Amino acid sequence: MSILETPRIYFRGQMAWDPITTNNASDRYDEGDAEPMFGESETVQQYREAAVAQADNPNGWNWNPDGTHRSTFFDTSISGGDIGGGLVTDDPFVGAPAQFIGMLVDCEPYGSISSQLFFDSMRFGVDGGYRIQLPRLTRVTGRYVNFHRYPDPTTSFIAGGASINWQTSFDKTDPSFRIDAFDSPSLQALAAAVEASDVAGIVVRWNAYRTIYFDDPTLANTDPGRAQARARLLMAKLAVGGFQPNPARSLLVGAIGLWRPDEPVHEPVGRALITRYPPAPPEGAPPAPPPPTVATAHARLAGNVLTVDLSNSIPEAEPNLAKRNLGTLHFVAVSADGKCVKELGKIGKADYDRVAYDETSGIVTLNVDPDAAKFAATNDIQMRNENPKTHSHGDTIYLAEQALRAIPTEPNLYCNTGDTVKTKVQVFDRGVPAGKSVPVNMVGGPSFNISSAAAAPTPTDANGVATISYTYNGVSNGACEAFAFLAGQDPALPAQIDPLVTTYMYIRSLPTDADTAALDPTWDNVYRAVLSKWHALAPCMDNWLDLGNEAQVRAYAPLLRTLTDPADFEAFRFMPVTRDMTAGERALLYNFLGAAPPALTAMAVSGGPAPAPAPVPGRDIGRLSRALRG
Repeated sequence: MSILETPRIYFRGQMAWDPITTNNASDRYDEGDAEPMFGESETVQQYREAAVAQADNPNGWNWNPDGTHRSTFFDTSISGGDIGGGLVTDDPFVGAPAQFIGMLVDCEPYGSISSQLFFDSMRFGVDGGYRIQLPRLTRVTGRYVNFHRYPDPTTSFIAGGASINWQTSFDKTDPSFRIDAFDSPSLQALAAAVEASDVAGIVVRWNAYRTIYFDDPTLANTDPGRAQARARLLMAKLAVGGFQPNPARSLLVGAIGLWRPDEPVHEPVGRALITRYPPAPPEGAPPAPPPPTVATAHARLAGNVLTVDLSNSIPEAEPNLAKRNLGTLHFVAVSADGKCVKELGKIGKADYDRVAYDETSGIVTLNVDPDAAKFAATNDIQMRNENPKTHSHGDTIYLAEQALRAIPTEPNLYCNTGDTVKTKVQVFDRGVPAGKSVPVNMVGGPSFNISSAAAAPTPTDANGVATISYTYNGVSNGACEAFAFLAGQDPALPAQIDPLVTTYMYIRSLPTDADTAALDPTWDNVYRAVLSKWHALAPCMDNWLDLGNEAQVRAYAPLLRTLTDPADFEAFRFMPVTRDMTAGERALLYNFLGAAPPALTAMAVSGGPAPAPAPVPGRDIGRLSRALRG
C-alpha cells in the first residue's frame, strides 16, 4: 500500500520554486475569466511595471513578478531504503541524484491549496547506472497543506511556515518505465515487487517544508523593513531587464514505493489519522504560546506491524528546525463507544526528531501485539499524548481516524463554461476500497467556504466508486470553485475546506469566449485579445519569444500550435503555463496561425446545495491560504 509498505526508498534534499505571482490577487488578475486586469488605457509595459512596483511592498503578495514557474529538485539524492528489515543506508544506490523539473501552477490562482506540478519525467540515478526512470502519467498534486508546521508563523516569511505533501504515480506498462538495479538490494527488491500482478507501478511522494524567500532565511512576517530591503534588491535586478527569476526554496524529504491499481494517483492512501485541533484559548485569556497542532497522517496496519507516515505532521521549533518535543506519543485503537482503548505502540522523541525525520522521511514503524492488532483492524486508530503519572496514553488526542474517506480521482479539473463533465470519487474504508451503496455527498461553492447545499448523495458501485456530474452554466464568465466530498450516512457538513481534514477538488470553468473566436484573425485582434495577456503576465517569455512582435509570432507558428495543443495539456512545455487560454482565444490564435483549433476535452464533477455552519473562530483556512501569498 503505497510508501507505507516495503520495499521503499528514501530521498531528501531541496526544491526551488519560481512561479509568476502577478496572478495571485484580484487587483491584477481575474481568476474566473482568466484575464489580467488592465487599467484604462494601460499598456503591457505599464502593466509589467506596476507588477514590479508591487514587489517593493513589504506586506505585498507579488514577490516574483518575473518568474518562470519552473520548480526543480536540487542537492537532492537517495538517502536510504527499507526492504523489510529497517533502515538501510549502505546500499550502492544511496547518494544517487534525484532529478525533477516541473511547472508550478495553481488551479485557483488566488489561493494556495490547489497547487500542481506539470512535468514530463522524473529520474532517480543516472543513465547507464543505478536508475529509476519514470515517464509521466499525470501531474504531481499538492495536498494536505499544513499551515501549522511552525508554532509561531510570524517567525517565517510568506509561506515559509507551511508544509505540503506532493504525490504522483507512474504506470509500469509505459515503455519508458525502467528500474536498472544492478547490485543494489533496494532496487532489486523494488524491481521484483513491481512485477507482481497486483502492482500498477511506482508512487513518489515528498513533503516540502521550511521555505525561504529572497535567499534570506532570517526574513520574518514581523520584519517589514528587512523584507522591503530584500525586495529592493530584486527590483534593482528587474529594472535591468532580461532573465530575472526569484525562486524560493524548500527542504524536502520523500519516499518511493509501490502503487497499486485501487490507490489514488495523486493523494496518500491508508488509514487516515485526521488532525484534532487543540482547543482555542478562552476569550480574554493572556497571550500564550499556541498549543501544538499535529497534521493529518496516514497509517497501514498489516499483520502485527503499524506503519505511519508523519512526514507532514510533527511541527518544528523555530529557528533551528528541531522538532517540537511532544514527549512520548501513543498509538491506540478505540472502540466505537470510546469505552475500550487498546495500546498499539508508542514512539519517543528520538523516533520523530529531526535526525529520525531525515533518515526515514518521517515514516515510523511499530510492532503491535497480535490481540491489539486484531482489535485495531475494525476500530479507529488514534495518536495521543502520554499521561505523565502512569506513562500510558493520555487524554489529549492529536490524531483520530476517519474510517470513510471519499477521494476524487481528478483533484484539479479544467473545463469550458456549459460543459457537463464527470469525475469518479473513490471511497476508502479504513484504507481499502469500500463496497456498494456508500452515499457520497459533494458540497461546494466559492473557494474555501462551503455555501451551497448538498444534492441527493450518489451511491458507490461495487468497487466503492461514485460517479458524479457537474455543469457550470455561467453565461459569459468563468469560475473557479472548490468542492468537498463526504462519505457515509448524514455526514457533518464542514464550515469550509480545510486541507488537513476534508478531501476536496477544484473545478476551473473557463469562458467559451465565442465573441473572441468570431473576430477577424488580424494581428491587432490576436495580440489584443490573446497574446497581450501572456505578454503582460509572463515577462520571462521575452527570453525566448517576443509575443509583441508579429514577425516572430508568425515565424514560430508551427511551434506555437504544438505548444498550445490541448492534447498536450499535461506536458511540461504546454502554453500558456497557467492553462488559462479559453476556447475562443485558441480559435482566434489558430485562425491567425493558419490552423483549425483542436477541441478542448475536460472532466469535472457535480454537487449540490447545503447550508454551512459558521467557520470555526480563529481558524479561517481561506484567510490562511491567501495569507501565504504575502
